[in-house]
Amino acid sequence: MGTPMTLMHVRPKGRAGIQTPLLGFLAGPHADLIAHAWPAPHSGFFTLPTARRHAAAILLGRAPEMRMGEIIHAVERGRDRDVACLLMRGEAPGGLMKALGRLGEVLWEAGDYTRFLSLFAEEEAARVLRHMKAIGADRLALIGKLPIQLRQAGIISRLPALPVAVDDLAEAFRLALRIHRAGEAIAMASRWNRARDTLALFDMAAEALQLVRFGSVMALPRLPEAFVPVNDRKALVSVALEFRNCLRDFAGDLSAGRMAVYTVRVAGEHLAVALRQDPAGWRLAEALGVQNADASDAALRHIVAVLDAAGVRTGQSTWALARQLHDHACDRCGPAHIGPRETWRDRLALGSLWD
Repeated sequence: MGTPMTLMHVRPKGRAGIQTPLLGFLAGPHADLIAHAWPAPHSGFFTLPTARRHAAAILLGRAPEMRMGEIIHAVERGRDRDVACLLMRGEAPGGLMKALGRLGEVLWEAGDYTRFLSLFAEEEAARVLRHMKAIGADRLALIGKLPIQLRQAGIISRLPALPVAVDDLAEAFRLALRIHRAGEAIAMASRWNRARDTLALFDMAAEALQLVRFGSVMALPRLPEAFVPVNDRKALVSVALEFRNCLRDFAGDLSAGRMAVYTVRVAGEHLAVALRQDPAGWRLAEALGVQNADASDAALRHIVAVLDAAGVRTGQSTWALARQLHDHACDRCGPAHIGPRETWRDRLALGSLWD
């Protein structure tokens, strides 16, 4: 390729740097680079096939890996196979340039191109992309949310357009592997791929969150001495009175081994911590101070780190997630009720003690 050179070092003749309104509309964030490569009136760029214009945007964004002149020559005169190899930085799967031609006339953001090329490097995902009549960045973002094992034609074709529903499907797969072990990933994904429609797919995911054999009670996690367990009714009454909360209402779940309560002092705060057991294991359900005062972020992050090291997860219960999965896809039951997920604290899904 020769010695790398910045884009400003090589400028074709013309009014370099000047952008026409049409270029600004079609090229968006790439307009400045393209205006230097193909100066106004940018006819050399506009006459390129759609796939070549997208390729130009991707390659120009990688400078100084290639000289501008080399990029221009490649997209204007190079063979499809050679351009595809440049885009993939090595051997390219077949059909890449044809797929680029289905991205639409308006150029994409750099991050969306990165996702497109990453998915095209996966055998199953590439097979899906080759058969999509039109490829949109929003659709690729949904596909990118899925674990790689789920990026199969049958599953992708049945994804709803709602990002939170796809997030829940991905989370269900992750939790299902906790329940049934990681070795089931391929077989489970293969079963989901055969779902006849979206509702069947999401109901399969909900069913995977159940135990095969019922009645199991998991051993309590091993926590540091700072976490003082509430082991009997007397201790429960004492803690409920001290914290002035409703913990006594959970005596049945505690005695059945479905729930565990600890007190802990951390970051200058005295907190009551509740864990719940579901098919995916022990989960942090709540961490509150006296009179249900919220724990500080510092205290909560410390607790989460300790619990994570002990194998205790955070997030929604499997029961809540299973209900949401069905409601996402069922016209009669939905739409699913979704709580806030914007912040780190939101995603802990604290407060769900009654499921």
